[in-house]
Amino acid sequence: MAGPIVSGEQLDGYGPYTSEARRIAMFSVANDFEAHGYPMPPHTDSLLAQDWCNQIARKTGASYIAHIPYSTDTAGAIARNWSPDYIPFEEFYSKLEDFVKWHMRRLSFTPEKVVIIIGHGGNRDLPERDDDLSKALGLPVTSLSAGVSGPLEYPEFEPLNAVLEIVAKGGEHAYILEYSLMAHLGHLDYKKLDALNEVASKDPVEALRRWPAIAGLGGFIEHGGSEFDWLKQNDGFQTALADFKERRKIVVDEELGRRATELVVDHFCERMLED
Repeated sequence: MAGPIVSGEQLDGYGPYTSEARRIAMFSVANDFEAHGYPMPPHTDSLLAQDWCNQIARKTGASYIAHIPYSTDTAGAIARNWSPDYIPFEEFYSKLEDFVKWHMRRLSFTPEKVVIIIGHGGNRDLPERDDDLSKALGLPVTSLSAGVSGPLEYPEFEPLNAVLEIVAKGGEHAYILEYSLMAHLGHLDYKKLDALNEVASKDPVEALRRWPAIAGLGGFIEHGGSEFDWLKQNDGFQTALADFKERRKIVVDEELGRRATELVVDHFCERMLED
């Protein structure tokens, strides 16, 4: 007499996740070595992207395969001033394609599509190569940048309007929102934040000189030469810089980070499951 058996077809229907979602192969790509100021680790963007992917996997059942350890920057070669490992976009894409191919050949399941979660603004042009990567892999590829699923509501947080204005004008780098996202995850050094804010309280311009990546790469805008004029075209960076010089500190709020993280993760889940 044959013993009990669970068929693959039966097993596909087990649990809270659809078989289609479970067959999404998800990767993260961000920046593993970039300045965000004294309190923040060099792999800030990568830690955020990896956390988002883990949360997306828990919510949807998608398979988080790997973190792609390369990055580029739309600023071009001047990005080496705050991101020493910068490589041009075409080199970045070539390395990314090889990396994803290597992993796809070794999966234990047959994926229906690939989703790449982008955690670094400098990689924002990657979706323009989705068709190329789809052809190389033989299945659909979608690269997704961070967004939100709804309004960020936190009326009791005094700097909220400044945060929303900065985001609406083009986004920030190493300021209130990003610091709060990292604080929520437990990756921010509060002692180093206190040291930064102590300098800023006396002279925010000096703080920008010491840690030029903060407040929308504000130190490069404030103290750099004409080679950094490209940064001045980002209204979000300019707004963050002006706010920092007036506020004389970087405000950090873990609850802001938690609320923003929830909206970002929900946005990714919605976009990923659209098709």
